[in-house]
Amino acid sequence: MTEYLDVIDESGEKTGQAVSYEEAHEKGIRYRTAHVWFLNSENQLLLQKRNSTRRAYPNHWDISASGHISAGETSIEAARKETREELGLDLPDSSFELLFTVQEHVTLNEDSYIANEFQDVYLVRKDLNVEAFNLEAEEVEKARWISLDEFRTWIEGQGEPLVPHKEEHARLLAALA
Repeated sequence: MTEYLDVIDESGEKTGQAVSYEEAHEKGIRYRTAHVWFLNSENQLLLQKRNSTRRAYPNHWDISASGHISAGETSIEAARKETREELGLDLPDSSFELLFTVQEHVTLNEDSYIANEFQDVYLVRKDLNVEAFNLEAEEVEKARWISLDEFRTWIEGQGEPLVPHKEEHARLLAALA
C-alpha cells in the first residue's frame, strides 16, 4: 500500500497537496515526521537499533520510535502509531509531551534518498522493561536504555553508530538538563 504524506511549506504548514512517500524522498519534497524519545526514572534514554535492511542509516542507533506523518494524520496520532508499531506500546495522548520541532534536510545513498523534514519531537517519561517490547522486526533490531552521559559520548562519535540528528540531540539534551 502506498503511503501518502502531506506537503508542507517552508514554515511547516500544510499546502493542501499530498505526495507518495517515494516521490517525497526522490524529489526532496518537504513533509513532517514524529520523533518519540522515552526517558525513564533513572534518566536514561531508550534507543532502538535500526534493522540492517533499512534504506537510511542501517545498523545505527536511533530515536526510541519515529516515522512519517501520513496525509491527513495529526502529529500525535503518528507519534502514537509509531510507538505502537515499532515498540508494541499503545499509550494515550497524555503520555506524549511535545518538546519542539526541528527542520532537517539530509541527502543519502548517492543522492537517491532525500529527507526534507519538519520533525515534531516528543518525550514520554516512563519506566519500561526492554524485554517486554514487541519490536517490529522489519524496522527495529533491538532496543536498549542508555545514560545521558553515554548518549553524549555517542553524539561525539565515540561509541556505537548513531543516526546524526545533531540539532535534535542538542535541543533534547538542553530540554532534559
